[in-house]
Parts: sequence; structure tokens; C-alpha cells
Amino acid sequence: MEEGLNVFSIKDLENFSGIKAHTIRIWEKRYSILEPDRTDSNIRTYNEAELKKILNVSFLNRNGLKISKIARLDEDELTRVVMTVSSKNDHKSKDFHPGKILTSAIRFNESLFREAIKSLIEIHGFELAYCRYIYPLLEKARILWQTGSLSRAQEQFVRNTVKHLIIIEDNLINLKNGTPKPAIAMINTSDNLTDNNFLFYKYALKKRGFEVIFTGGILPASEVVEIYKTKPFEYLIVNSSSFDFAEKKVLYFRNIGKSLMLKRIIFTDSPSFNNKKVAEKMTFTTDPEDFIKVADSVFTVN
Repeated sequence: MEEGLNVFSIKDLENFSGIKAHTIRIWEKRYSILEPDRTDSNIRTYNEAELKKILNVSFLNRNGLKISKIARLDEDELTRVVMTVSSKNDHKSKDFHPGKILTSAIRFNESLFREAIKSLIEIHGFELAYCRYIYPLLEKARILWQTGSLSRAQEQFVRNTVKHLIIIEDNLINLKNGTPKPAIAMINTSDNLTDNNFLFYKYALKKRGFEVIFTGGILPASEVVEIYKTKPFEYLIVNSSSFDFAEKKVLYFRNIGKSLMLKRIIFTDSPSFNNKKVAEKMTFTTDPEDFIKVADSVFTVN
């Protein structure tokens, strides 16, 4: 899929990056971050290069760089800074080389890619392998696509192959009879690029014996109440990976938690959140490993 053949709307950019459309418009006007084309009816359209750029910009902004500083970087500088920042998150183990595994994905060799992933699972178990190796691999592939080192097809190949492996592991779980555990609902309101993590969280909770209400896809926050009307639950898991996961959205979920008398709401893959007055029954997690630690401390594991 060659760059420049795809046309995206500002809503597409919002869905991919998590940055609200009005924020993108402000950045365009104030910093000339993007230069969209216009249709005859004056509707903004963007190409794949601009999609990658907004993903790179949001990545650096989430990692502490001010938008005014990012805006001064040219294309080459932007790519270099993204690669530098992302390398800080590379796995510390000298025995793990994501580049070697990604080589099979670059060639679309599914059998070799699956074999490499399965070897990690056999050695470490699926849960640990995902947190420490597979998740960083997904992040690396995403950054390599954003910086032009992987094609969109190659990055998507990595995500979809991993997704199928998660589903296989999920289907292998044997649900044991015994004292029923509380029901847990999961809702993704913001980001379709972290759906593999959300599938993994479902697997982890299901493995621990919980009844998980998982719909898949992106839903508006209001659907939480509709789910509860049909199937009451005690805990709620929310994907908060969006760049623009504003405090008002947190407040909205806090009010839902109070009205439904939920025991706890856990936000996953959260960007930096500066509000120090988070409600007692709300917890933010940053990545899969953090989620597992929080889940095991919050939920009673038998």
C-alpha cells in the first residue's frame, strides 16, 4: 500500500491518534503541523504521510515534549526524535531483539513470525511473554511504521497475527466451576490501535475466573449504562489511551461509577494524567504489566 494513495478525513486522524479534531485544527492554524487538502465543499482531507506525522506528534507530546517545540522540528528531526524517545522504552534484556522477529513480518512470513512468538510463550508463559516481549514488539512495529521503516501492511500484519494468537490463548482457557466471581465489563471508548492490549486484558481476567463482558470495537461511554441494564457488573475496565482523554471524561466515568455503585473503575494504557484528585475507586494503569499488577491487587485471586 503506497503512501499517498489513501485519503483520510479529520475524523480518521482523530480515531487513529486519539487527538480530538478540534485540537488538530488548532495545531494546524497555530503551528502549521499539517497542510490538508480541501475538497470542493471545503472539507479537509489528509494523506498517509500526514497521518503518520500526527501520530508522531502525539507520541512525543504524550512523552513530555511541548507542542510548540515539536512544531519547530522538520521531518527528519521529527523522525529522529521519535526513534530516540521510543528506544528508551526498548526491552532491557540483551537476549531480546525485536528487530530479528520483525524481519519475518517484513517478509510476511506468518509461520516464522508465529514460531518466534510461540517460543517466547513456551519459555515465559503467555502472560509474562505478552507483557515483557510481545507488547514492546507491537509498540516497536507501530513506531517503525510511523517513521517510515515499515509499511502500513507490514505493521498491520504484525498486529493481526498477534491478535489471532491472543484469541487462541483465550480459547484455551478452561473455566473452572466454583464460587462465581464478580462480573467485569470492558469498554473501549477511544483508540483502535490498542485493541490487542484490550484483548489481552480480557484474557488475563478470564484466566483468573472472572465473567468478562467484552463487546469489542469502539463504543461511546454512554453504552456502559446500556450494558449494565442488561447485565449488571461490579467492575469496569476502560481504555483511556486517547491523547485527549480529558478530565471531564474521567469525571463522567466517576459519576457512572457512583450511580451504578461499582466497586472500581480501572483505566488502561493511560497517557500521563495530571489530576491528583482521582476518586478513590478509580485507578489508572500505563501498560499491560502495570495492568496485571493492579488487577492482582484489586481483585481477589483464588
